Amino acid sequence: MKSMQAYRFAFDLTAAQERAMLAHAGADRTAHNWALARVKAVLDQRAAKRSDGLAEDVANPRRLDAAQVRLRSLGRALSRKAGPDRRARKDPSKRWLRAKARLGRTHARVANLRRDGLHKLTTRLARRHATVVVEDLNVAGMLRHVADAGLRRQLVCKTSRNGGRLVVADRWHPSSSGVERIDTCASSGLVLDRDLNAARNLAALVAAEVSTAGSGPVAGRGAIRKTRPGGREAEKRLPGTPHAGKTGTVGRTAA
Repeated sequence: MKSMQAYRFAFDLTAAQERAMLAHAGADRTAHNWALARVKAVLDQRAAKRSDGLAEDVANPRRLDAAQVRLRSLGRALSRKAGPDRRARKDPSKRWLRAKARLGRTHARVANLRRDGLHKLTTRLARRHATVVVEDLNVAGMLRHVADAGLRRQLVCKTSRNGGRLVVADRWHPSSSGVERIDTCASSGLVLDRDLNAARNLAALVAAEVSTAGSGPVAGRGAIRKTRPGGREAEKRLPGTPHAGKTGTVGRTAA
Protein backbone atom coordinates (compact mmCIF):
# COMPACT_ATOMS: atom_id res chain seq x y z
CA MET A 1 0.00 0.00 0.00
CA LYS A 2 1.40 3.37 -1.03
CA SER A 3 1.02 6.30 1.36
CA MET A 4 1.89 9.96 0.91
CA GLN A 5 2.94 12.33 3.67
CA ALA A 6 3.40 16.09 3.59
CA TYR A 7 5.66 18.29 5.71
CA ARG A 8 5.53 21.98 6.52
CA PHE A 9 8.61 23.97 7.57
CA ALA A 10 8.83 27.41 9.19
CA PHE A 11 11.93 29.61 9.30
CA ASP A 12 12.81 31.37 12.54
CA LEU A 13 14.58 34.40 11.09
CA THR A 14 16.38 37.25 12.71
CA ALA A 15 15.52 40.84 11.81
CA ALA A 16 18.42 41.09 9.34
CA GLN A 17 17.56 37.77 7.73
CA GLU A 18 13.91 38.79 7.41
CA ARG A 19 14.89 42.03 5.62
CA ALA A 20 17.11 40.07 3.23
CA MET A 21 14.33 37.56 2.51
CA LEU A 22 11.80 40.31 1.85
CA ALA A 23 14.18 42.09 -0.52
CA HIS A 24 14.79 38.89 -2.44
CA ALA A 25 11.06 38.12 -2.65
CA GLY A 26 10.34 41.62 -3.93
CA ALA A 27 12.90 41.30 -6.70
CA ASP A 28 11.48 37.94 -7.71
CA ARG A 29 7.97 39.40 -7.86
CA THR A 30 9.17 42.28 -10.04
CA ALA A 31 10.71 39.86 -12.52
CA HIS A 32 7.51 37.79 -12.53
CA ASN A 33 5.37 40.88 -13.24
CA TRP A 34 7.71 41.93 -16.07
CA ALA A 35 7.51 38.50 -17.71
CA LEU A 36 3.74 38.40 -17.23
CA ALA A 37 3.38 41.78 -18.93
CA ARG A 38 5.41 40.53 -21.92
CA VAL A 39 3.19 37.45 -22.25
CA LYS A 40 0.02 39.55 -22.05
CA ALA A 41 1.31 41.93 -24.73
CA VAL A 42 1.93 39.01 -27.09
CA LEU A 43 -1.55 37.57 -26.44
CA ASP A 44 -3.17 40.97 -27.04
CA GLN A 45 -1.28 41.31 -30.33
CA ARG A 46 -2.48 37.89 -31.47
CA ALA A 47 -6.06 38.79 -30.56
CA ALA A 48 -5.78 42.02 -32.58
CA LYS A 49 -4.54 40.09 -35.62
CA ARG A 50 -7.50 37.71 -35.41
CA SER A 51 -9.94 40.64 -35.46
CA ASP A 52 -10.09 40.99 -39.24
CA GLY A 53 -13.71 42.17 -39.49
CA LEU A 54 -15.08 38.80 -40.58
CA ALA A 55 -18.19 37.41 -38.93
CA GLU A 56 -17.76 34.66 -36.37
CA ASP A 57 -20.41 31.99 -35.95
CA VAL A 58 -20.56 30.86 -32.31
CA ALA A 59 -22.56 27.66 -32.03
CA ASN A 60 -24.81 27.00 -29.07
CA PRO A 61 -23.29 23.93 -27.34
CA ARG A 62 -26.70 22.87 -25.91
CA ARG A 63 -25.23 21.20 -22.86
CA LEU A 64 -28.64 20.12 -21.59
CA ASP A 65 -29.54 18.32 -24.81
CA ALA A 66 -26.17 16.55 -24.85
CA ALA A 67 -26.78 15.24 -21.32
CA GLN A 68 -30.40 14.17 -21.84
CA VAL A 69 -29.53 10.51 -22.48
CA ARG A 70 -27.62 10.17 -19.22
CA LEU A 71 -30.20 12.19 -17.28
CA ARG A 72 -33.02 9.94 -18.48
CA SER A 73 -31.02 6.83 -17.63
CA LEU A 74 -30.27 8.08 -14.12
CA GLY A 75 -33.89 9.14 -13.66
CA ARG A 76 -35.15 5.68 -14.58
CA ALA A 77 -32.59 4.08 -12.26
CA LEU A 78 -33.78 6.34 -9.44
CA SER A 79 -37.43 5.43 -10.02
CA ARG A 80 -36.61 1.72 -9.66
CA LYS A 81 -35.16 2.20 -6.17
CA ALA A 82 -37.17 2.22 -2.95
CA GLY A 83 -37.66 5.89 -2.18
CA PRO A 84 -39.16 7.59 0.88
CA ASP A 85 -42.79 6.94 1.75
CA ARG A 86 -44.35 9.56 4.01
CA ARG A 87 -47.62 7.71 4.45
CA ALA A 88 -45.86 4.57 5.67
CA ARG A 89 -43.17 6.66 7.41
CA LYS A 90 -40.52 4.72 5.55
CA ASP A 91 -37.04 6.08 4.96
CA PRO A 92 -35.42 5.81 1.51
CA SER A 93 -32.99 3.00 0.84
CA LYS A 94 -29.25 3.59 0.55
CA ARG A 95 -29.37 2.69 -3.14
CA TRP A 96 -32.04 5.35 -3.69
CA LEU A 97 -29.89 7.94 -1.94
CA ARG A 98 -26.85 7.01 -4.05
CA ALA A 99 -28.91 7.16 -7.27
CA LYS A 100 -30.32 10.55 -6.29
CA ALA A 101 -26.81 11.84 -5.58
CA ARG A 102 -25.62 10.67 -9.02
CA LEU A 103 -28.55 12.43 -10.70
CA GLY A 104 -27.88 15.61 -8.74
CA ARG A 105 -24.19 15.59 -9.67
CA THR A 106 -25.07 15.25 -13.36
CA HIS A 107 -27.48 18.19 -13.18
CA ALA A 108 -24.84 20.24 -11.37
CA ARG A 109 -22.23 19.37 -14.02
CA VAL A 110 -24.57 20.50 -16.83
CA ALA A 111 -25.27 23.75 -15.00
CA ASN A 112 -21.55 24.36 -14.45
CA LEU A 113 -20.76 23.72 -18.13
CA ARG A 114 -23.47 26.15 -19.26
CA ARG A 115 -22.32 28.78 -16.77
CA ASP A 116 -18.67 28.36 -17.79
CA GLY A 117 -19.47 28.70 -21.50
CA LEU A 118 -21.56 31.82 -20.95
CA HIS A 119 -18.91 33.48 -18.81
CA LYS A 120 -16.15 32.81 -21.35
CA LEU A 121 -18.21 34.05 -24.31
CA THR A 122 -19.53 37.19 -22.61
CA THR A 123 -16.08 38.06 -21.25
CA ARG A 124 -14.56 37.74 -24.73
CA LEU A 125 -17.29 39.91 -26.29
CA ALA A 126 -17.06 42.60 -23.62
CA ARG A 127 -13.26 42.82 -23.84
CA ARG A 128 -12.90 42.80 -27.63
CA HIS A 129 -15.78 45.07 -28.67
CA ALA A 130 -16.64 48.58 -27.53
CA THR A 131 -20.31 48.15 -28.50
CA VAL A 132 -22.33 44.94 -28.25
CA VAL A 133 -25.84 44.70 -29.73
CA VAL A 134 -28.49 42.18 -28.66
CA GLU A 135 -32.15 41.81 -29.56
CA ASP A 136 -34.96 42.16 -27.06
CA LEU A 137 -36.39 38.73 -27.84
CA ASN A 138 -39.41 37.09 -26.24
CA VAL A 139 -37.33 34.56 -24.31
CA ALA A 140 -40.32 33.42 -22.25
CA GLY A 141 -42.04 32.29 -25.43
CA MET A 142 -38.98 30.48 -26.78
CA LEU A 143 -38.31 28.53 -23.59
CA ARG A 144 -35.43 26.10 -23.28
CA HIS A 145 -33.07 26.59 -26.21
CA VAL A 146 -32.91 30.38 -26.05
CA ALA A 147 -32.68 30.26 -22.26
CA ASP A 148 -29.74 27.88 -22.75
CA ALA A 149 -27.89 30.59 -24.68
CA GLY A 150 -28.99 33.63 -22.62
CA LEU A 151 -26.32 36.36 -22.65
CA ARG A 152 -28.00 39.64 -21.84
CA ARG A 153 -27.73 39.60 -18.04
CA GLN A 154 -23.98 38.96 -18.07
CA LEU A 155 -23.33 41.37 -20.94
CA VAL A 156 -24.97 44.21 -19.00
CA CYS A 157 -22.46 43.82 -16.16
CA LYS A 158 -19.35 43.05 -18.20
CA THR A 159 -19.73 45.76 -20.84
CA SER A 160 -20.11 48.44 -18.16
CA ARG A 161 -17.15 46.97 -16.25
CA ASN A 162 -14.91 47.11 -19.34
CA GLY A 163 -16.03 50.59 -20.38
CA GLY A 164 -18.15 49.35 -23.29
CA ARG A 165 -21.79 49.84 -24.25
CA LEU A 166 -24.63 47.36 -24.59
CA VAL A 167 -27.37 48.26 -27.08
CA VAL A 168 -30.68 46.41 -26.88
CA ALA A 169 -32.49 46.50 -30.23
CA ASP A 170 -36.24 46.78 -30.20
CA ARG A 171 -38.20 43.54 -30.45
CA TRP A 172 -39.98 44.77 -33.58
CA HIS A 173 -36.82 45.89 -35.37
CA PRO A 174 -36.73 43.98 -38.71
CA SER A 175 -33.26 42.48 -38.30
CA SER A 176 -34.18 39.43 -40.41
CA SER A 177 -36.76 38.87 -43.12
CA GLY A 178 -38.99 35.83 -43.29
CA VAL A 179 -38.36 32.42 -41.79
CA GLU A 180 -35.90 31.01 -44.33
CA ARG A 181 -32.35 30.16 -43.26
CA ILE A 182 -30.97 32.07 -46.27
CA ASP A 183 -31.79 35.70 -47.10
CA THR A 184 -31.61 36.83 -50.74
CA CYS A 185 -31.56 40.51 -51.68
CA ALA A 186 -34.20 41.24 -54.30
CA SER A 187 -32.22 44.10 -55.91
CA SER A 188 -28.59 42.90 -55.86
CA GLY A 189 -29.12 39.14 -55.59
CA LEU A 190 -26.74 38.88 -52.61
CA VAL A 191 -27.24 35.63 -50.69
CA LEU A 192 -26.44 35.63 -46.96
CA ASP A 193 -27.15 33.44 -43.98
CA ARG A 194 -30.13 34.75 -42.04
CA ASP A 195 -28.21 35.15 -38.77
CA LEU A 196 -25.30 36.93 -40.49
CA ASN A 197 -27.72 39.27 -42.23
CA ALA A 198 -29.47 39.99 -38.92
CA ALA A 199 -26.11 40.78 -37.28
CA ARG A 200 -25.27 43.24 -40.07
CA ASN A 201 -28.67 44.91 -39.71
CA LEU A 202 -28.12 45.31 -35.97
CA ALA A 203 -24.70 46.85 -36.61
CA ALA A 204 -26.34 49.26 -39.08
CA LEU A 205 -28.91 50.16 -36.41
CA VAL A 206 -26.14 51.19 -34.01
CA ALA A 207 -24.41 53.18 -36.76
CA ALA A 208 -27.70 55.00 -37.42
CA GLU A 209 -28.04 55.81 -33.71
CA VAL A 210 -24.52 57.27 -33.66
CA SER A 211 -25.09 59.33 -36.82
CA THR A 212 -28.42 60.72 -35.57
CA ALA A 213 -27.27 61.41 -32.01
CA GLY A 214 -28.96 64.53 -30.70
CA SER A 215 -31.55 64.66 -33.47
CA GLY A 216 -34.25 62.59 -31.77
CA PRO A 217 -35.00 58.90 -31.43
CA VAL A 218 -34.13 56.44 -34.18
CA ALA A 219 -37.02 55.43 -36.41
CA GLY A 220 -38.68 52.27 -35.20
CA ARG A 221 -38.44 52.95 -31.48
CA GLY A 222 -41.92 52.91 -29.99
CA ALA A 223 -43.48 52.27 -33.39
CA ILE A 224 -46.94 50.79 -33.81
CA ARG A 225 -47.08 47.27 -35.19
CA LYS A 226 -49.96 44.94 -35.95
CA THR A 227 -49.64 41.64 -34.15
CA ARG A 228 -51.61 39.79 -36.85
CA PRO A 229 -53.63 40.72 -39.94
CA GLY A 230 -56.88 42.32 -38.86
CA GLY A 231 -55.93 42.23 -35.18
CA ARG A 232 -55.62 45.09 -32.71
CA GLU A 233 -52.54 47.27 -32.89
CA ALA A 234 -49.93 46.79 -30.18
CA GLU A 235 -47.94 49.87 -29.19
CA LYS A 236 -44.56 49.62 -27.48
CA ARG A 237 -44.69 51.23 -24.05
CA LEU A 238 -42.27 54.16 -23.86
CA PRO A 239 -39.87 54.51 -20.90
CA GLY A 240 -41.62 56.08 -17.92
CA THR A 241 -45.11 55.17 -19.12
CA PRO A 242 -47.18 53.67 -16.28
CA HIS A 243 -48.79 50.27 -16.62
CA ALA A 244 -52.51 49.94 -17.19
CA GLY A 245 -54.50 50.86 -14.08
CA LYS A 246 -51.60 52.76 -12.45
CA THR A 247 -50.91 56.48 -12.18
CA GLY A 248 -47.85 58.21 -13.55
CA THR A 249 -46.49 61.44 -14.96
CA VAL A 250 -46.44 60.29 -18.59
CA GLY A 251 -49.70 59.47 -20.30
CA ARG A 252 -50.21 56.62 -22.74
CA THR A 253 -50.46 57.71 -26.36
CA ALA A 254 -53.74 56.80 -27.94
CA ALA A 255 -53.49 54.16 -30.67
